[in-house]
Amino acid sequence: MVAAVPASRAVANPFPGCAPPPGTPGPMTVVVGTVACQELASQSLGAGVAAPFEYYVPPGCAPAQAVTCPVLYLLHGFGGDFTEMLGRPGTTSSAWIAALTHRPPAGFESSPWTYQDPSTWGPAPPLDIILVAPHGQTLPGGYGPGAGQDSYWVNWNPRYGKGGDAPRYPTPPPRFETFLNDELPAFVERELPTAAGRPWRALAGVSLGGYGAYKNGLQHPDDWTAIESVSGAHNFLFAPAPQPGFVTVPAGVQPPVPVAYERLPAVTGAVTPAAAPPQIGTFLTALDALGDPVADQAYFRGNMPPDLAMNGRANAGPAQLLGIDGFVNDTIPRQAADISSTPFEDIVFPMNVDMEEAYVAEGVANTFAIHQGNHSDVYRNAWFRGLEEFAYARLAHPGGRPAPAATPTRFDYRSIDTDFDIWGWKFHVDRQPVEFLTLRSVTCDGLTLQGTGTVTFTVPARCGTGRAASATVTVDLGPAQATDDPAALGATPAYGRTVTASLTRLPRRPRGT
Repeated sequence: MVAAVPASRAVANPFPGCAPPPGTPGPMTVVVGTVACQELASQSLGAGVAAPFEYYVPPGCAPAQAVTCPVLYLLHGFGGDFTEMLGRPGTTSSAWIAALTHRPPAGFESSPWTYQDPSTWGPAPPLDIILVAPHGQTLPGGYGPGAGQDSYWVNWNPRYGKGGDAPRYPTPPPRFETFLNDELPAFVERELPTAAGRPWRALAGVSLGGYGAYKNGLQHPDDWTAIESVSGAHNFLFAPAPQPGFVTVPAGVQPPVPVAYERLPAVTGAVTPAAAPPQIGTFLTALDALGDPVADQAYFRGNMPPDLAMNGRANAGPAQLLGIDGFVNDTIPRQAADISSTPFEDIVFPMNVDMEEAYVAEGVANTFAIHQGNHSDVYRNAWFRGLEEFAYARLAHPGGRPAPAATPTRFDYRSIDTDFDIWGWKFHVDRQPVEFLTLRSVTCDGLTLQGTGTVTFTVPARCGTGRAASATVTVDLGPAQATDDPAALGATPAYGRTVTASLTRLPRRPRGT
């Protein structure tokens, strides 16, 4: 059970209508059939700070039904909060909720704006999915420069938080990626009528939330069964990412001997409180969350979905384990009153085209569509039923679908993290620069690594393989670069060193040892 917020940090409830974090000994009270708000005590966003989220438990998933239902996590967009996706506590008017039991009539695709109001929809077979909508802003009393800044759904760049080499605010950096992938699901799976783990989780979002769904799903494909994006803002560098190829050269470009590392100074400064339109202000927050687009480009790219597209290549036999679905609108308003929302769809439209091209280049299966309209729920709501059906078809659920495959027989992956777990494999990279380590064709029999520095990895016990009678293997990729990876050169076939590590069957241990 998550402990209550310490009294020393307790403040007047900044989120009226939200139940405070449950304390010992009892669990939280589960509300059924209407939107409810709950707080949990987060260590990722603050030292026990109250982090709110909303949830909707359909009647078919009520604890009294003794069933286990999957969860669809919904991420809101720029400048929004946790009420954007599900509405206010005590309501059921959200299109996401309506889509669980209703859908637009056949032929709605020709004029989806006509069916923006769920009251125009007809009954449909119920989808027993619990909906959870977290708050994607920095919190009162939490980490970051102040409350109310867009999170970008990422772990903020540590160089600008307390203890970093260029601190801009006096707290550790908020870790929204950790909150979304670890803290929140653990709390939900303990307190709501669902089960633990990947087969029971899907992730969807709108605008900035669409970015968050793809970024976190591709960064953690072993945590999510399906990811979905609605007009996602997928690349804050506003430039297509060069995709890493399928083949690299064994000896690439790197220093012949170890060299001193020097971090480039950031040209841009911290976000100031100067007045700016809300949508512009949320873009500026990226300077605190991710850093300088030039000096910290490697950190940006490590959090951009197009740069992570290859992470969707995880297969159990011929089947890709991660379901991916998304759409963007064509930027043309069909009603005069909707013209004001057009500029934002103009911004995200090319990002979605680039994202789709990245999936195609990497051979990652996904569904993608261009619908009519602009950056408004007027043109989105009628499509939510399809998104929920896509997720439901891939999740374990009480309708009898068994848990989907949980581990791949082969996968590819890239990350800028120096310590990470993926599909049961554990990796540590000894290097200073921020750059990608790229893993290709990872199986129990071996893998190919590309990058710099020294990599130590541990093979999952299920494989029963390793080297020199050990499941832990060290690979030398040569001297690291003098600066962080500039201009995404790490995607080129000649970056760093490429090593293929073959693995052999480990001797069986006698029973009892």
